[in-house]
Amino acid sequence: MKLNKFMGTALSLVLALSLLLAGCGGNSGNGKTENAGQNNGDNGGNAAETVAPKPKETVTLKAYFPGDKPVGFDEVLQAVNEKLKNDNIGAQLNVNFLPWSDYGNAVAVKMSAGEEFDMYLDAPWLSMNQMIASNSILELDAMVAERQELKSSIPEEMWEYNKFNGKIMGIPLGTTQGPVYGLLIRKDLREKYGLPEIKTLDDLEKFLYTVKEQETDIKPFVINGIKADKLPFILSESANMALDEVLEIGVNMFAYSVKDKKVVGQWESPMIADAFERATKYYKDGILSKNIAQEQNAETLFKQGKYAATYYAADGVEGLKYSEMLKDGSDKLEVFVPNGDQAKPYTAFQQWNFLCIPASSKHAELAMDVSNWLSIKENHDLMEYGIPGKDWEAIGDSSYKVLSNYSFPGYTLTWRPTLNRTPDTMTEDDKKWFDFSTDPTNFTLSPTAGFTFDAEKVKTEYAKITPFHDSLFLPLAQGLLPADKGKEQLDSKIMSVGGQKVIDEIQAQIDAVTAGK
Repeated sequence: MKLNKFMGTALSLVLALSLLLAGCGGNSGNGKTENAGQNNGDNGGNAAETVAPKPKETVTLKAYFPGDKPVGFDEVLQAVNEKLKNDNIGAQLNVNFLPWSDYGNAVAVKMSAGEEFDMYLDAPWLSMNQMIASNSILELDAMVAERQELKSSIPEEMWEYNKFNGKIMGIPLGTTQGPVYGLLIRKDLREKYGLPEIKTLDDLEKFLYTVKEQETDIKPFVINGIKADKLPFILSESANMALDEVLEIGVNMFAYSVKDKKVVGQWESPMIADAFERATKYYKDGILSKNIAQEQNAETLFKQGKYAATYYAADGVEGLKYSEMLKDGSDKLEVFVPNGDQAKPYTAFQQWNFLCIPASSKHAELAMDVSNWLSIKENHDLMEYGIPGKDWEAIGDSSYKVLSNYSFPGYTLTWRPTLNRTPDTMTEDDKKWFDFSTDPTNFTLSPTAGFTFDAEKVKTEYAKITPFHDSLFLPLAQGLLPADKGKEQLDSKIMSVGGQKVIDEIQAQIDAVTAGK
C-alpha cells in the first residue's frame, strides 16, 4: 500500500515536471524559442525536451590594427565582448591599435618573433604579398564557405576578384565596388547666376569661369595637390564611362587599353588626352589655384567659403567632410559626376584592405566565427557605430544619427557592403552616388579584374620610376606642366630608367590574368 502510494506520488511529480518543461518552451540559448513538442496526431503529442547548449569556454583573440584607439572604444569593446559571451561564440576580443607610422614594420616583427595573435589588417600596399610568399598567413577559402553570414554580407564579385593566386588570403574590407569621381559644387552660386544644373564638362566650365569673372572673394576650384592625379578621371569627356580603356590598374601612371590589349602610360592615353589639355588651360587661366602643387588645405578652404568647387569621390567619406556646411539648414551643395546619367565605370572590384589570420594563430576557426558574427547586422552595428542610444541612434535599416564622438575604423574589421549605414548628415546627392558605388551592377567588369601588380622581378627599375609620379606626373595633372611638354618629359624620363622593362612585366602579369577570358 505504501509502495502504491509512493509510486502514485512519484508519477504525479514526473507529470508535473514534464508539463513545466513543456511550458518553458526549451530556450536554446541563441535568442530563439523552440516548440517543446510536435503534435503527431495521437491527441497527446510527445514533449521533446530541448537542452540549452553548454556554455563554451571563452578564448581571447588578439588583434592588431593601425591608427589611434577610437574615443569610447573600451566601453564599446566591453559591450561587444559581453554580447559574444551571451551569444555563446566562445571568444572575446583583445584589440590593439598601433601607430600608422610603424604599423607595417611592427606587425612584421611580431610575425618574425613568433608572437601569437589571431587577426590583423594587411593589404598589398603593406606587406600582404610578402606574407603570402612566406606562407605567413592562412588561406581562408574553406572557412569562408562554411560561414554563410560572412559570405553573403560581401558581394560575390568582391570575393572572386580579391583572391591572390586564386585563393582567399584575407577577408576583403570595403564598401564601394568601383571608383566614381566628380566635383562638389556650390549650388547657391550656380543659382545666383541663373546657370542650369551642371550635367556636362561644358556646364562645369561655364560655372567655373562665371565665378572667376563675377566673384571677388570666391575662387573657382580647389584641390589638394596630392589628389590632382585624379583630375584626368574627372576632366575628361570619357570620365565614368567604360569605353575602350581601363585607366586605373593599381599601378601609378599606367593604364591598360582594352582596344589594343596593351599597357600604356596614362600620359599616352588618347582617352584622357583632353583632360590634360583642360588642366593646362585651367591652370593658365586661374581656374586652378596657382598654389595647387603645395595645397594641403582644400577641405578647410572650401568649408570657409573661399572656393566654388572641390574634389569629390563617391566613397562615403569625401562628401561627409562638408556636412557641417549645411548646419544652417541650407541646401547649398550639390555633386557633379561627369556623364552621371549614363555612368557605367570599369571596375576590377579590387579592395585595398584585408583582415588576415596569421599562420601561427591557434584559433583561426574561432577568429572566423567572430568575423561571421560581425556579419550579422546587430553585431556589426555594435562594433562599427557603438552602443545604441549612447553613440548612435538607428534611422530605419540603412541610416543613423550620430550621438557621440565614437568612430571605429571599419576598414580594419567591419566593413560589409550589405550592412553599411549612412549618417543622417549625408547630403541627398552624396547618398545617391554612394549608394550607386556600392552596387556591383552599376559597374562594368574590367578585363584586368584579378590583377595585382607584383614588382618583385623589376623592383630596381620600378623604384627608379616611382619618383616621377610626384616630380612629373602630378605637375602634368595639376596643369603646372603644359600637356605637350609634360607628356614628352614623362615618356623620356621613364623610358631612360628601364620603363619598358616595367611595362613588359605589367603586361605579362595582365596577360596571365586575362588569358582565357
